[in-house]
Amino acid sequence: MNLFYKIFIGKPEYNFRLPYPAIENQIRIIQRIWNNETHNDTGIEKLLRLFLASIQFCFPAIYMRHFLWKKGYMYQSMAIEFYVLFKTALPLIFFILGWYTSIICIIIIVYQLFETLFYIATLLFVADELVKPKSFRRSVLLLVIDYFQISFGFAMIYAGFHLLNAKAVTIMDHIYFSFVTSATIGFGDIYPECGFGKAVVCIHSVFFFVFVVLFINHFASRVVTKDFYDVEKDKGLNRN
Repeated sequence: MNLFYKIFIGKPEYNFRLPYPAIENQIRIIQRIWNNETHNDTGIEKLLRLFLASIQFCFPAIYMRHFLWKKGYMYQSMAIEFYVLFKTALPLIFFILGWYTSIICIIIIVYQLFETLFYIATLLFVADELVKPKSFRRSVLLLVIDYFQISFGFAMIYAGFHLLNAKAVTIMDHIYFSFVTSATIGFGDIYPECGFGKAVVCIHSVFFFVFVVLFINHFASRVVTKDFYDVEKDKGLNRN
């Protein structure tokens, strides 16, 4: 038990309880955006911020944090870490079990991809309403894991809908194409053959630019910053 606490919780004084449970806090964030309490946004920007703050209720992370609120901030962070790892491993599990052609499994993967995309967008556009990360190094590490989740997820979509040419035979071929697309290398040996496949590649590329270019750069400039553990009392919980 001491080993578990040392690895996942650390110093007990950092396992504080936030002022409000996650659901109540998210409602407060929406109210602050609506009332322009922290940022005088209008028009499209305000609508986007309201949408990103509201869409979090459609995904499991907020309910995990809400359920663990009484256990403390570090337990919430630990649960989110395991959830991120689970999302990354799930496409590989579906591949191993041969379920990657199941429409239900594909829907689950697409749902998780949108969860990651909306979360990244939330950290970009609603950052002023969130608590600063307790560790920017941890934030970068979680983003790298998210990158693998996106690549594995799109690999399953390519394989599940048979979107690639005849050279994509094995599971590894689809994973290879997904990572090559994410890196915008484009060797040309494997490529989409239909219009739907080309549309998925376009969406995949948008994920890449939003995720890697904007967000990795956003955190890379702060990686040397001292870790932040103090919580502003009137703000909510960032996943990181």
